[in-house]
This record gives sequence, C-alpha cells and structure tokens, in this order.
Amino acid sequence: MSERAPARRRTAKRATTTSIHFRMPPGLHSRLRRFAEERSLGEAEALRLAVSERLNQIDDERELADAERWQFEQAYATFQRYLEGKEKLVGWKDIERTIGRALGKGRRARRHGT
Repeated sequence: MSERAPARRRTAKRATTTSIHFRMPPGLHSRLRRFAEERSLGEAEALRLAVSERLNQIDDERELADAERWQFEQAYATFQRYLEGKEKLVGWKDIERTIGRALGKGRRARRHGT
C-alpha cells in the first residue's frame, strides 16, 4: 500500500478590506451617485472617500478641541499663579513694542516681496 502524503494545512489569505452591507435610503443613494459621477468614481470608491474625509474631519475637530482645552488650562494656570503673586503681568508698553516689531517685520517682508 502506498502512503498518502500528509495533508497540507490551508491558510486563509486575509483580505486587506472588509465588506459592509447596509440599506441606504433612496435620497442618500442619489446623492452618493451624484458625488461619484462628479468625481468619476464608482459608488463604492465614492462612499469610501466620503467616509474617510468625514472621519478625518472629525479627528481634526477633536484635535482642535483638545488644543483649545490645553490652551485654556494653561491660561487658567497662569492666571491662578498671578492671583497667588507667583506670576507678573506683562506691561502694556512691552506688548505694544512686541506688536510693533512684528508689524514692522511684516511690512518690510511685503516691501521686499518675501
């Protein structure tokens, strides 16, 4: 009797994408179709693009909110240190001088085309 070769273990290839199936209201589907046609894309590509762009926008909004919160916390901490006498205020003359320098640099740069 001949021996059989050991069975090869099959390994499934993982897909780089996954499928999602869902119902779309007709009005939304029409909008997607128009969006796709305007960009010369298929509906699936257009949907991926729209979802990706929106998720990027949400991430950007979250990052901005985090940055604004951090700035507020820094300003509040500085104000608290001022109230405790640990932080000094910047004089108005210093503020005007700094702004004047910045404006002067901007004017010079525009005159020289840089």
